[in-house]
Amino acid sequence: MQRLIRWRIALPYIALLILSLAVFTGFVVNTIRQQEKDRWHSQSLETAQSIALQAQGLFNGPGESEALSQLTLSQTEIYSFDITFLNLDGEIIATSLPAELQPQDPIRILGVSQALESGEGFGQTNSTLGTALTIRDPNGIPLGLVQLQIPVSHYFTNINEIILESLAVVIMSLSGLIMIALFVRDLSLQPMASLTIAAQQMSMGNFTNLEFPENPQELKELSNALQSMANDLGAQIDALTSERAKLSAVLNQMTDGVIIVDADGKVQLLNPAAERLFDIRESTALNRSVVEVMRYHQLVELWRKAKSGERESITLEIGPQHLFLQVVATPLRTALPGSTMILLQDLTQLRRLETVRRDFISNVSHELRTPLASLKALAETLQEGALEDPPAAQRFIIRMETEIDNLTQLVNELLELSRIESGKVPLSFHRIRPCDLLLPATERMSLQAERAGLELILDCQEDLPAVFADPDRIGQVLINLIHNAVKFTPPGGKITVSAYRDGDHIVFIVRDTGVGIAGKDLARIFERFYKADRARAGGGTGLGLSIARHMIESHGGVIWAESDEQVGSSFNFTLPVA
Repeated sequence: MQRLIRWRIALPYIALLILSLAVFTGFVVNTIRQQEKDRWHSQSLETAQSIALQAQGLFNGPGESEALSQLTLSQTEIYSFDITFLNLDGEIIATSLPAELQPQDPIRILGVSQALESGEGFGQTNSTLGTALTIRDPNGIPLGLVQLQIPVSHYFTNINEIILESLAVVIMSLSGLIMIALFVRDLSLQPMASLTIAAQQMSMGNFTNLEFPENPQELKELSNALQSMANDLGAQIDALTSERAKLSAVLNQMTDGVIIVDADGKVQLLNPAAERLFDIRESTALNRSVVEVMRYHQLVELWRKAKSGERESITLEIGPQHLFLQVVATPLRTALPGSTMILLQDLTQLRRLETVRRDFISNVSHELRTPLASLKALAETLQEGALEDPPAAQRFIIRMETEIDNLTQLVNELLELSRIESGKVPLSFHRIRPCDLLLPATERMSLQAERAGLELILDCQEDLPAVFADPDRIGQVLINLIHNAVKFTPPGGKITVSAYRDGDHIVFIVRDTGVGIAGKDLARIFERFYKADRARAGGGTGLGLSIARHMIESHGGVIWAESDEQVGSSFNFTLPVA
């Protein structure tokens, strides 16, 4: 009786245990089948994508069918799949399937109908698994399809082995499990607690140093799966973080401004270059209207046009600094659907260089035209009979020599300026006292100043520290400045050449009591060919001060001018103390 009662009590539990084990086994089997199926889908799709890349250039080309057939044969030897290429009408171009296995209706090939609609597709019959993928050119235009398939028997081989092993374990363990059911219950709670802790850590973003239970066997696969998922998620998050850091570094270092605007016209990204262009911080601009941030109706209209799906570009000038921008608005159809990237390229410097180039050509043409016109007129006069009058001919020849000398001076100064700007002028630096630079230049120009009725004064303190300079080049600068002072100072005036120390530099000064320079001309007096109105009457090429500026800058100094009209001018430059 007691035995009967034990069996009556035991049988329901045994039945429940058997049922539970059967359900669990079925769940595991289904999970494994699904995982294997997903794995096969992923593997076959990656393989299809690899084959599609190789087949891109073969579609719609000469010998399409033969080229694809050769590709089919070569890839079938590499992969354990049957491969079929179809055109967009679903017609077979090339296949590794035997003739008897080729379907009458190619559209019914596994996955092809789905791939025609959505770009990729999967299918399964009782005997076959299939994957299909649309092949596109680099511009995203569909070219055809590739379909891979494999017998189900290959797919089920590993699954059947796992099922048989699982059933053997279940049968062998059933008798023991009945006796240790309660123990297993308590024991099972411990690994579940470990899994719970690990899952909580994963939810908080911790994917390293997780502890998963190794036992019981039923949870080991789950533990392994969770561990694998944690590793994959951690790697993906690290990769995304790294990519984000790289993108952020590129955006932060770009000289071009970048703004990303979403479909609602809200700013989602503003890099430092764009911050400088619009004088606004990214933290202030984020999620604000593009109208508020950019504040120029041309840019807002550009964004609206690009929003419709077409790439747009304009050039415009903005701000009090007259920045010249080329702006390109590009819709981000794939990466951020509905959003638009606005790229702002600052072309201000290029525009200024173009202006300088045009001015240079104009100025050179102007400077050459006058002496050439004079030479032509003198030559024509000589041809028309002046040669018969020796005194007149001699005067004309002297004037022609003067014009030729002016042209030679202009060409030489142009060559000198070009060499200086390109850094090809050799400089011989020496330690030299400031007075030893001023004295030779003053003595050389003293006779010219005396002839012009001017007083040339040298004011230099002998105890000034030495500078590090090329004496010949600095002497050339000083002579040029003194020569200009002589040229534009009326008789009876005074020119003072001096130097003094200012910190780590020596300041050299050439001051005159001449006609002075207008304020509007003062800022541009060191530009090549630039002449103030008063200076034009005195001749010269307009290159001397530009050469002086480049020479002083090559010595690590600066040069500037100060002037009051009808009072006089002061040209100053600095050289570092040796």
